[in-house]
Amino acid sequence: MKSADGERATPEAVVAALNLGNRITFDQLIAIVAAAHGKPIVIKEIDSSAIPTVTGLWLEKDSVSIILLPAGDSQLHREHAACHEFGHMLLNHDGCGSPEPFMPSMFKHVGSRMGIRRILARSLDWNDTERDAERVAYLLVRALRPNEPEIHNDFERTFL
Repeated sequence: MKSADGERATPEAVVAALNLGNRITFDQLIAIVAAAHGKPIVIKEIDSSAIPTVTGLWLEKDSVSIILLPAGDSQLHREHAACHEFGHMLLNHDGCGSPEPFMPSMFKHVGSRMGIRRILARSLDWNDTERDAERVAYLLVRALRPNEPEIHNDFERTFL
C-alpha cells in the first residue's frame, strides 16, 4: 500500500486503515484483510514435513491468496504466522528476500502449473520488509487479544 503522498505505507497506517475496532475474531480478521487485499484468502494447514523450515507461506494466485501453515504448530503460533503473511499482503510486498533456494523443489515446478503468481516465505535475512510484516502481525494480534500488554522491545517479543 502507498500513502496519499506516494510513499510506502507504514505498518501502523495499513492496520489503522482496516478500522478493526476493539476486538475481532480471527475469522473476522481474515474477511477484513481479504477485502483490503482484493481477493479471498484461504488458510490451509499442511504437514510440517512439506515445508520443514517455514512457519508460514503465502501463495498468490490471480483469484485467491493461500496461506500455508504447519499443522503441528500451536493455534497461537499459526495465527501469528498468518498475521505476518497478512502484513506482506497489506503492505503490497513483492518479496521478502529470495525463498527459492530454501523451498522444496515441488513449489518451483508445481507452482507455475497451478497458476501461482507469487510465493513469499519468511526470509532468512531479517530485513526491513520482514520487520514491517512482523510489525503488522503484532498490531493485528493486538486486535485479536486487546487485553494483552503491548511489548515494545524485540527481546521481550521472543517470549511470546
